[in-house]
Amino acid sequence: MTEKKKVCMLCGKPSDASICDACKANVQGEALGEKKKIEKQVSVVSEVDRDRLTRKRKED
Repeated sequence: MTEKKKVCMLCGKPSDASICDACKANVQGEALGEKKKIEKQVSVVSEVDRDRLTRKRKED
């Protein structure tokens, strides 16, 4: 019987793990970048909401 080659599921290079270390690092980096982008958007929205609430209170 022939032994099946193990390769990375993302890049196809030989790897003992299902995802090689380089691809794993890339995926984690992309995820962290997306998380920071979302957190920044939430922060900006909450600042806008806070400013609107402050203005509304001053008008009342």
